Amino acid sequence: MNELLTQLGPVALALVLGIAVGAEREWQGKPAGMRTHALIAVGAALFVLAGRYGFGGIEPGTPGVDPARIAAQVVTGVGFLGAGVIFFHRNLVFGMTTAASIWSVTAIAVSCAAGLYWVAVVVAVMHLLVVAGLAPVEDWIAKHAKHTGRLHLKYTSSAALTEVLAACTDKGFTVVEIEEEEDGEEGERSTDLMLAGRGSIKALTADLTGKEGIVAVTYQEDVANGGM
Repeated sequence: MNELLTQLGPVALALVLGIAVGAEREWQGKPAGMRTHALIAVGAALFVLAGRYGFGGIEPGTPGVDPARIAAQVVTGVGFLGAGVIFFHRNLVFGMTTAASIWSVTAIAVSCAAGLYWVAVVVAVMHLLVVAGLAPVEDWIAKHAKHTGRLHLKYTSSAALTEVLAACTDKGFTVVEIEEEEDGEEGERSTDLMLAGRGSIKALTADLTGKEGIVAVTYQEDVANGGM
């Protein structure tokens, strides 16, 4: 019984810490939540425990029996899971924090299985402090970061375009270039504005979307010139 508790204890700790880390991701509405992190943590811990206790009948030093080697394979395998939650859309990369979270929770689970219990607990707390505590700081930086990109507009009147230009200036952006207007269906027009400045792209697009005469607003960051 004591041996069973010794082996199941690290798995249980990895499960609890994985759920804690996953709960933060789920609270943020990310695709990999509590269940994903919990399963990754339990699986990673079990792999390492298998390396530690699963070959008791084999003489010490036997080639191929090495918990560290199994842990290394776990690290390699989890890389595929992390890559699966990263995607690229409109020149922006999404899912990096969730992928890093999966990587981190794997290391925490491996530490549990390796017997580094307090290290695993402290790192889990540090992880939560980073992803939750730095979020407001990142939001503040994003509102004041330098952006360069293309704003695509669909509108119904020249007056609406004039309001857009004024709103861009009010939000801290300079209109570097205005492309030639194109006529669309049902009296709609469209054009692209090249913007540069420091401000919140989210606030700008939300403000423009609500203006009368504006049909659609999309923004594409210019990554080559220092975008996100």
